[in-house]
Amino acid sequence: MEKQIDSKTSKTHYSWVIAFAGLLIVGAGVGILNTTIGAFIIPVCEDLGFTRGQFTLYASLSLITCAVLMPFYGTVINRFGFKRTALVCSVACSLVFVGFSFSSQLWHFYALAIFSGLFTNGIGVMAVGILISNWFADKKGLAIGIAYSGSGLLSAFFIPVTNAFIELYDWRLTYRYLAVVSLFIFIPVILVIIKDKPEEMGLGRYRRSAQKDNSTDKEKLNEPATGLARNEAIRTISFWLLVLTVLGIALSQAGPHVHTLSFLSDIGYSVAYASVLSSTYMILLTVGKIAIGWALDRIGSLKGCLLVGGSCVLFPIFALLSGYPGMTWLYVLLLSIASSGVTVLGPIITASLFGRKDFSRIFSLVSMFSFLGIAVSAPGLGFIYDMTDSYNMAWIIIIGIGIIVCGCSIGAFLLKKNRVEDANAPQRVK
Repeated sequence: MEKQIDSKTSKTHYSWVIAFAGLLIVGAGVGILNTTIGAFIIPVCEDLGFTRGQFTLYASLSLITCAVLMPFYGTVINRFGFKRTALVCSVACSLVFVGFSFSSQLWHFYALAIFSGLFTNGIGVMAVGILISNWFADKKGLAIGIAYSGSGLLSAFFIPVTNAFIELYDWRLTYRYLAVVSLFIFIPVILVIIKDKPEEMGLGRYRRSAQKDNSTDKEKLNEPATGLARNEAIRTISFWLLVLTVLGIALSQAGPHVHTLSFLSDIGYSVAYASVLSSTYMILLTVGKIAIGWALDRIGSLKGCLLVGGSCVLFPIFALLSGYPGMTWLYVLLLSIASSGVTVLGPIITASLFGRKDFSRIFSLVSMFSFLGIAVSAPGLGFIYDMTDSYNMAWIIIIGIGIIVCGCSIGAFLLKKNRVEDANAPQRVK
Protein backbone atom coordinates (compact mmCIF):
# COMPACT_ATOMS: atom_id res chain seq x y z
CA MET A 1 0.00 0.00 0.00
CA GLU A 2 1.24 3.46 -0.92
CA LYS A 3 2.10 5.75 1.93
CA GLN A 4 -0.18 8.76 1.83
CA ILE A 5 1.50 12.15 1.71
CA ASP A 6 -0.47 15.22 2.69
CA SER A 7 0.57 18.03 0.35
CA LYS A 8 -0.55 20.65 2.87
CA THR A 9 1.33 19.45 5.89
CA SER A 10 4.46 18.01 4.32
CA LYS A 11 7.37 19.90 2.92
CA THR A 12 8.18 19.68 -0.77
CA HIS A 13 7.18 16.27 -2.02
CA TYR A 14 9.98 14.48 -3.89
CA SER A 15 7.66 14.24 -6.89
CA TRP A 16 8.47 17.90 -7.64
CA VAL A 17 12.17 17.06 -7.58
CA ILE A 18 11.37 14.38 -10.16
CA ALA A 19 9.50 16.96 -12.27
CA PHE A 20 12.53 19.27 -12.31
CA ALA A 21 14.82 16.32 -13.03
CA GLY A 22 12.54 15.58 -15.96
CA LEU A 23 13.02 19.19 -17.04
CA LEU A 24 16.79 18.66 -17.21
CA ILE A 25 16.48 15.36 -19.08
CA VAL A 26 14.06 16.78 -21.65
CA GLY A 27 16.24 19.89 -21.83
CA ALA A 28 19.34 17.90 -22.68
CA GLY A 29 17.61 15.32 -24.86
CA VAL A 30 15.41 17.72 -26.83
CA GLY A 31 16.76 21.21 -26.13
CA ILE A 32 20.41 20.37 -26.81
CA LEU A 33 20.44 17.22 -28.94
CA ASN A 34 17.45 18.16 -31.10
CA THR A 35 16.55 21.83 -31.18
CA THR A 36 20.07 23.08 -31.91
CA ILE A 37 20.14 21.33 -35.29
CA GLY A 38 18.71 24.51 -36.81
CA ALA A 39 22.00 26.28 -36.12
CA PHE A 40 23.89 23.69 -38.20
CA ILE A 41 21.77 23.94 -41.37
CA ILE A 42 23.57 26.79 -43.10
CA PRO A 43 27.20 26.06 -42.04
CA VAL A 44 27.00 22.32 -42.78
CA CYS A 45 25.22 22.82 -46.12
CA GLU A 46 27.70 25.50 -47.21
CA ASP A 47 30.71 23.44 -46.12
CA LEU A 48 29.66 20.06 -47.53
CA GLY A 49 27.50 21.19 -50.46
CA PHE A 50 24.17 19.75 -49.29
CA THR A 51 20.79 21.35 -49.93
CA ARG A 52 18.74 22.26 -46.88
CA GLY A 53 16.14 19.64 -47.69
CA GLN A 54 18.79 16.93 -47.99
CA PHE A 55 20.47 17.85 -44.73
CA THR A 56 17.37 18.29 -42.55
CA LEU A 57 16.16 14.89 -43.74
CA TYR A 58 18.60 13.33 -41.27
CA ALA A 59 16.55 14.67 -38.37
CA SER A 60 13.43 13.19 -39.92
CA LEU A 61 15.02 9.76 -40.25
CA SER A 62 15.77 9.83 -36.54
CA LEU A 63 12.22 10.89 -35.72
CA ILE A 64 10.66 8.26 -37.98
CA THR A 65 12.77 5.55 -36.35
CA CYS A 66 11.78 6.95 -32.96
CA ALA A 67 8.08 7.00 -33.89
CA VAL A 68 8.07 3.42 -35.16
CA LEU A 69 9.62 2.18 -31.91
CA MET A 70 7.48 4.32 -29.63
CA PRO A 71 4.77 1.72 -28.90
CA PHE A 72 7.47 -0.72 -27.75
CA TYR A 73 9.24 1.64 -25.37
CA GLY A 74 6.42 1.47 -22.84
CA THR A 75 7.19 -2.23 -22.45
CA VAL A 76 10.94 -1.54 -22.24
CA ILE A 77 10.48 1.01 -19.46
CA ASN A 78 8.05 -1.24 -17.58
CA ARG A 79 10.58 -4.06 -17.66
CA PHE A 80 13.87 -2.25 -17.03
CA GLY A 81 12.69 0.99 -15.40
CA PHE A 82 13.11 4.56 -16.55
CA LYS A 83 16.47 5.00 -14.84
CA ARG A 84 18.34 2.20 -16.58
CA THR A 85 16.64 2.88 -19.90
CA ALA A 86 17.45 6.60 -19.80
CA LEU A 87 21.07 5.96 -18.80
CA VAL A 88 21.78 3.75 -21.82
CA CYS A 89 19.82 5.96 -24.21
CA SER A 90 21.44 9.21 -23.05
CA VAL A 91 24.96 7.88 -23.62
CA ALA A 92 24.06 6.53 -27.06
CA CYS A 93 22.40 9.77 -28.23
CA SER A 94 25.26 11.93 -26.96
CA LEU A 95 27.82 9.80 -28.77
CA VAL A 96 25.87 10.24 -32.00
CA PHE A 97 26.70 13.97 -31.88
CA VAL A 98 30.38 13.02 -31.71
CA GLY A 99 29.76 10.92 -34.81
CA PHE A 100 28.16 13.89 -36.60
CA SER A 101 31.35 15.88 -36.03
CA PHE A 102 33.32 13.38 -38.14
CA SER A 103 30.72 13.11 -40.92
CA SER A 104 31.46 14.26 -44.46
CA GLN A 105 28.82 12.48 -46.56
CA LEU A 106 25.04 12.60 -46.41
CA TRP A 107 24.82 8.89 -45.67
CA HIS A 108 26.99 9.41 -42.58
CA PHE A 109 24.38 11.78 -41.15
CA TYR A 110 21.53 9.49 -42.21
CA ALA A 111 23.05 6.34 -40.67
CA LEU A 112 23.87 8.07 -37.39
CA ALA A 113 20.39 9.61 -37.27
CA ILE A 114 18.74 6.20 -37.61
CA PHE A 115 21.00 4.86 -34.85
CA SER A 116 20.04 7.83 -32.67
CA GLY A 117 16.36 7.13 -33.32
CA LEU A 118 16.76 3.70 -31.76
CA PHE A 119 17.46 5.36 -28.39
CA THR A 120 15.71 8.76 -28.51
CA ASN A 121 12.50 7.49 -26.89
CA GLY A 122 14.37 6.66 -23.69
CA ILE A 123 15.13 10.32 -22.99
CA GLY A 124 12.16 11.91 -24.77
CA VAL A 125 8.87 13.39 -23.69
CA MET A 126 7.00 10.08 -23.76
CA ALA A 127 9.42 8.39 -21.34
CA VAL A 128 9.46 11.41 -19.03
CA GLY A 129 5.67 11.47 -19.20
CA ILE A 130 5.58 7.89 -17.93
CA LEU A 131 7.94 8.87 -15.10
CA ILE A 132 5.72 11.82 -14.16
CA SER A 133 2.64 9.57 -14.16
CA ASN A 134 4.40 7.24 -11.73
CA TRP A 135 4.92 10.11 -9.30
CA PHE A 136 1.79 12.27 -9.67
CA ALA A 137 -1.85 11.46 -8.97
CA ASP A 138 -2.80 15.17 -9.04
CA LYS A 139 -1.44 18.23 -10.83
CA LYS A 140 -0.16 16.10 -13.68
CA GLY A 141 -0.76 18.91 -16.16
CA LEU A 142 1.44 21.31 -14.24
CA ALA A 143 4.10 18.66 -13.65
CA ILE A 144 4.14 17.68 -17.34
CA GLY A 145 4.37 21.35 -18.29
CA ILE A 146 7.34 21.85 -15.97
CA ALA A 147 9.16 18.75 -17.23
CA TYR A 148 8.49 19.42 -20.90
CA SER A 149 9.53 23.06 -20.58
CA GLY A 150 13.13 21.93 -20.30
CA SER A 151 13.43 21.81 -24.09
CA GLY A 152 12.71 25.52 -24.40
CA LEU A 153 14.68 26.53 -21.32
CA LEU A 154 17.94 24.89 -22.35
CA SER A 155 17.44 25.78 -26.02
CA ALA A 156 17.13 29.46 -25.10
CA PHE A 157 20.63 29.26 -23.68
CA PHE A 158 22.29 26.83 -26.07
CA ILE A 159 21.07 28.20 -29.42
CA PRO A 160 23.06 31.45 -29.14
CA VAL A 161 25.95 29.55 -27.57
CA THR A 162 25.88 27.08 -30.47
CA ASN A 163 25.85 29.91 -33.01
CA ALA A 164 28.74 31.61 -31.23
CA PHE A 165 30.79 28.39 -31.15
CA ILE A 166 30.18 27.79 -34.86
CA GLU A 167 31.33 31.33 -35.71
CA LEU A 168 34.36 31.24 -33.40
CA TYR A 169 35.47 27.68 -34.19
CA ASP A 170 33.54 25.43 -36.60
CA TRP A 171 30.49 23.20 -36.73
CA ARG A 172 32.46 19.98 -36.13
CA LEU A 173 33.92 21.14 -32.82
CA THR A 174 30.50 22.47 -31.81
CA TYR A 175 28.90 19.05 -32.25
CA ARG A 176 31.50 17.59 -29.86
CA TYR A 177 31.00 20.39 -27.36
CA LEU A 178 27.24 19.74 -27.25
CA ALA A 179 27.80 16.00 -26.79
CA VAL A 180 30.02 16.58 -23.75
CA VAL A 181 27.63 19.12 -22.20
CA SER A 182 24.64 16.82 -22.62
CA LEU A 183 26.47 13.98 -20.88
CA PHE A 184 27.38 16.27 -17.98
CA ILE A 185 23.66 16.89 -17.51
CA PHE A 186 22.36 13.38 -18.11
CA ILE A 187 24.70 11.28 -16.00
CA PRO A 188 24.41 12.95 -12.56
CA VAL A 189 20.67 13.62 -12.91
CA ILE A 190 19.87 10.03 -13.87
CA LEU A 191 22.22 8.35 -11.40
CA VAL A 192 21.72 10.62 -8.39
CA ILE A 193 18.23 12.15 -8.61
CA ILE A 194 15.96 9.83 -10.59
CA LYS A 195 13.89 7.22 -8.78
CA ASP A 196 11.56 5.10 -10.90
CA LYS A 197 8.69 5.04 -8.41
CA PRO A 198 7.86 6.78 -5.11
CA GLU A 199 7.75 3.40 -3.35
CA GLU A 200 11.55 3.29 -3.62
CA MET A 201 11.61 6.16 -1.10
CA GLY A 202 8.71 4.94 1.01
CA LEU A 203 6.41 7.57 -0.49
CA GLY A 204 3.13 7.65 -2.35
CA ARG A 205 2.24 9.61 -5.45
CA TYR A 206 1.62 13.33 -4.99
CA ARG A 207 -1.99 14.17 -4.09
CA ARG A 208 -3.20 17.69 -3.38
CA SER A 209 -6.52 16.40 -2.03
CA ALA A 210 -5.18 13.91 0.51
CA GLN A 211 -6.22 15.91 3.57
CA LYS A 212 -9.42 17.21 2.07
CA ASP A 213 -11.11 13.91 1.28
CA ASN A 214 -9.42 11.75 3.99
CA SER A 215 -9.28 8.80 1.57
CA THR A 216 -6.39 6.41 1.43
CA ASP A 217 -4.18 5.78 -1.56
CA LYS A 218 -5.34 2.20 -1.51
CA GLU A 219 -8.92 3.33 -1.98
CA LYS A 220 -7.82 5.64 -4.80
CA LEU A 221 -5.91 2.88 -6.52
CA ASN A 222 -8.91 0.56 -6.31
CA GLU A 223 -11.15 3.00 -8.17
CA PRO A 224 -12.16 1.49 -11.53
CA ALA A 225 -10.33 3.04 -14.46
CA THR A 226 -13.02 4.38 -16.76
CA GLY A 227 -12.79 4.98 -20.48
CA LEU A 228 -12.31 2.99 -23.65
CA ALA A 229 -9.93 0.18 -24.50
CA ARG A 230 -7.57 0.85 -27.40
CA ASN A 231 -9.47 -1.45 -29.75
CA GLU A 232 -12.67 0.43 -28.93
CA ALA A 233 -11.05 3.86 -29.23
CA ILE A 234 -9.57 3.32 -32.69
CA ARG A 235 -13.02 2.44 -33.99
CA THR A 236 -14.38 5.87 -33.06
CA ILE A 237 -14.33 8.93 -35.30
CA SER A 238 -13.14 10.96 -32.29
CA PHE A 239 -9.87 9.02 -32.24
CA TRP A 240 -9.04 9.80 -35.86
CA LEU A 241 -10.06 13.42 -35.45
CA LEU A 242 -7.69 13.53 -32.47
CA VAL A 243 -4.96 12.00 -34.65
CA LEU A 244 -5.55 14.66 -37.30
CA THR A 245 -5.45 17.35 -34.60
CA VAL A 246 -2.08 16.34 -33.13
CA LEU A 247 -0.67 15.52 -36.58
CA GLY A 248 -1.74 18.95 -37.86
CA ILE A 249 -0.20 20.77 -34.90
CA ALA A 250 3.04 18.83 -35.37
CA LEU A 251 3.15 19.56 -39.11
CA SER A 252 2.49 23.24 -38.45
CA GLN A 253 5.10 23.93 -35.78
CA ALA A 254 7.97 21.47 -36.24
CA GLY A 255 9.32 22.88 -39.52
CA PRO A 256 9.28 26.52 -38.40
CA HIS A 257 10.76 25.38 -35.07
CA VAL A 258 13.85 24.20 -36.99
CA HIS A 259 13.93 26.73 -39.85
CA THR A 260 13.29 29.98 -37.95
CA LEU A 261 16.97 30.97 -37.81
CA SER A 262 17.40 30.35 -41.55
CA PHE A 263 14.10 32.10 -42.37
CA LEU A 264 15.01 35.25 -40.46
CA SER A 265 18.48 35.36 -42.02
CA ASP A 266 17.05 34.91 -45.52
CA ILE A 267 14.70 37.89 -45.20
CA GLY A 268 17.55 40.19 -44.22
CA TYR A 269 17.88 40.07 -40.45
CA SER A 270 21.34 39.77 -38.91
CA VAL A 271 22.51 36.58 -37.25
CA ALA A 272 22.61 38.40 -33.92
CA TYR A 273 18.99 39.61 -34.24
CA ALA A 274 17.84 36.20 -35.42
CA SER A 275 19.57 34.57 -32.44
CA VAL A 276 17.87 36.98 -30.02
CA LEU A 277 14.48 36.15 -31.54
CA SER A 278 15.21 32.42 -31.39
CA SER A 279 16.27 32.65 -27.76
CA THR A 280 13.13 34.65 -26.97
CA TYR A 281 11.10 31.96 -28.71
CA MET A 282 12.69 29.28 -26.54
CA ILE A 283 11.99 31.26 -23.38
CA LEU A 284 8.37 31.68 -24.46
CA LEU A 285 8.28 27.96 -25.23
CA THR A 286 9.38 27.25 -21.67
CA VAL A 287 6.75 29.52 -20.15
CA GLY A 288 4.14 28.35 -22.64
CA LYS A 289 4.38 24.68 -21.71
CA ILE A 290 3.93 25.42 -18.03
CA ALA A 291 1.14 27.92 -18.73
CA ILE A 292 -0.76 25.57 -21.04
CA GLY A 293 -0.44 22.71 -18.56
CA TRP A 294 -1.77 25.01 -15.82
CA ALA A 295 -4.52 26.50 -17.98
CA LEU A 296 -5.88 23.23 -19.36
CA ASP A 297 -7.09 22.31 -15.88
CA ARG A 298 -9.10 25.54 -15.88
CA ILE A 299 -10.30 26.26 -19.43
CA GLY A 300 -10.71 22.65 -20.55
CA SER A 301 -9.17 20.55 -23.29
CA LEU A 302 -11.31 21.83 -26.18
CA LYS A 303 -10.52 25.48 -25.53
CA GLY A 304 -6.88 24.52 -25.21
CA CYS A 305 -7.00 22.84 -28.62
CA LEU A 306 -8.60 25.92 -30.16
CA LEU A 307 -5.98 28.16 -28.58
CA VAL A 308 -3.17 26.09 -30.10
CA GLY A 309 -4.98 25.61 -33.43
CA GLY A 310 -5.66 29.34 -33.67
CA SER A 311 -1.97 30.00 -33.10
CA CYS A 312 -1.17 27.63 -35.99
CA VAL A 313 -3.34 29.82 -38.22
CA LEU A 314 -1.93 33.14 -37.02
CA PHE A 315 1.85 32.63 -36.74
CA PRO A 316 2.36 31.96 -40.50
CA ILE A 317 0.31 35.09 -41.26
CA PHE A 318 2.78 37.14 -39.22
CA ALA A 319 5.65 35.30 -40.92
CA LEU A 320 4.34 36.55 -44.26
CA LEU A 321 4.23 40.06 -42.76
CA SER A 322 7.64 39.77 -41.09
CA GLY A 323 9.12 42.59 -43.14
CA TYR A 324 7.06 45.05 -41.10
CA PRO A 325 8.18 46.26 -37.65
CA GLY A 326 7.09 44.09 -34.76
CA MET A 327 5.73 41.24 -36.88
CA THR A 328 8.65 38.93 -36.12
CA TRP A 329 7.92 39.21 -32.39
CA LEU A 330 4.28 38.26 -32.92
CA TYR A 331 5.48 35.39 -35.11
CA VAL A 332 7.70 33.91 -32.37
CA LEU A 333 5.03 34.48 -29.69
CA LEU A 334 2.35 32.53 -31.56
CA LEU A 335 4.81 29.89 -32.76
CA SER A 336 5.78 29.29 -29.13
CA ILE A 337 2.12 28.63 -28.24
CA ALA A 338 1.77 26.15 -31.11
CA SER A 339 5.05 24.45 -30.19
CA SER A 340 4.06 24.24 -26.53
CA GLY A 341 0.77 22.64 -27.44
CA VAL A 342 2.22 19.86 -29.58
CA THR A 343 3.65 18.09 -26.51
CA VAL A 344 1.51 19.22 -23.57
CA LEU A 345 -1.88 18.79 -25.27
CA GLY A 346 -1.31 15.20 -26.37
CA PRO A 347 -1.54 13.31 -23.06
CA ILE A 348 -4.20 15.61 -21.64
CA ILE A 349 -6.68 15.53 -24.54
CA THR A 350 -6.14 11.77 -24.98
CA ALA A 351 -7.17 11.22 -21.36
CA SER A 352 -10.05 13.67 -21.72
CA LEU A 353 -11.47 11.90 -24.77
CA PHE A 354 -10.83 8.26 -23.88
CA GLY A 355 -10.20 8.10 -20.12
CA ARG A 356 -7.41 6.23 -18.35
CA LYS A 357 -8.60 2.64 -18.79
CA ASP A 358 -6.13 2.01 -21.63
CA PHE A 359 -4.40 5.39 -21.65
CA SER A 360 -0.81 4.30 -22.26
CA ARG A 361 -1.59 2.22 -25.33
CA ILE A 362 -3.91 4.82 -26.85
CA PHE A 363 -1.45 7.63 -26.14
CA SER A 364 1.41 5.67 -27.70
CA LEU A 365 -0.53 5.53 -30.99
CA VAL A 366 -1.40 9.22 -30.82
CA SER A 367 2.23 10.06 -30.07
CA MET A 368 3.37 8.05 -33.08
CA PHE A 369 1.32 10.24 -35.43
CA SER A 370 2.57 13.37 -33.70
CA PHE A 371 6.19 12.29 -34.15
CA LEU A 372 5.59 11.40 -37.79
CA GLY A 373 4.25 14.90 -38.34
CA ILE A 374 7.34 16.36 -36.71
CA ALA A 375 9.54 14.12 -38.88
CA VAL A 376 7.89 15.26 -42.12
CA SER A 377 7.59 18.96 -41.33
CA ALA A 378 11.24 20.06 -41.16
CA PRO A 379 12.42 18.50 -44.45
CA GLY A 380 9.10 19.49 -46.01
CA LEU A 381 9.86 23.16 -45.37
CA GLY A 382 13.40 22.57 -46.58
CA PHE A 383 12.21 21.09 -49.88
CA ILE A 384 9.65 23.87 -50.35
CA TYR A 385 12.48 26.37 -49.89
CA ASP A 386 14.70 24.47 -52.34
CA MET A 387 11.95 24.49 -54.98
CA THR A 388 10.73 28.09 -54.54
CA ASP A 389 13.75 29.84 -52.96
CA SER A 390 11.33 31.11 -50.30
CA TYR A 391 9.30 29.94 -47.30
CA ASN A 392 6.14 31.82 -48.39
CA MET A 393 4.39 28.80 -49.90
CA ALA A 394 5.04 26.89 -46.66
CA TRP A 395 3.37 29.61 -44.60
CA ILE A 396 0.25 29.47 -46.79
CA ILE A 397 0.03 25.68 -46.42
CA ILE A 398 0.40 25.94 -42.64
CA ILE A 399 -2.51 28.41 -42.45
CA GLY A 400 -4.72 25.78 -44.09
CA ILE A 401 -3.49 23.06 -41.73
CA GLY A 402 -4.24 25.28 -38.72
CA ILE A 403 -7.84 25.72 -39.85
CA ILE A 404 -8.17 21.93 -40.21
CA VAL A 405 -6.78 21.48 -36.67
CA CYS A 406 -9.49 23.73 -35.21
CA GLY A 407 -12.24 21.90 -37.09
CA CYS A 408 -11.00 18.43 -36.12
CA SER A 409 -10.64 19.30 -32.43
CA ILE A 410 -14.21 20.64 -32.29
CA GLY A 411 -15.49 17.53 -34.06
CA ALA A 412 -13.62 15.17 -31.73
CA PHE A 413 -15.14 16.69 -28.60
CA LEU A 414 -18.64 17.01 -30.06
CA LEU A 415 -18.63 13.34 -31.01
CA LYS A 416 -17.34 12.43 -27.56
CA LYS A 417 -20.24 14.33 -25.99
CA ASN A 418 -22.73 12.51 -28.20
CA ARG A 419 -21.13 9.14 -27.36
CA VAL A 420 -21.37 9.83 -23.63
CA GLU A 421 -24.99 10.97 -23.94
CA ASP A 422 -25.87 7.82 -25.86
CA ALA A 423 -24.15 5.64 -23.25
CA ASN A 424 -25.99 7.36 -20.42
CA ALA A 425 -29.40 7.40 -22.13
CA PRO A 426 -32.03 5.20 -20.45
CA GLN A 427 -32.66 1.95 -22.27
CA ARG A 428 -36.13 1.29 -23.51
CA VAL A 429 -37.89 -1.70 -22.01
CA LYS A 430 -39.23 -3.88 -24.75
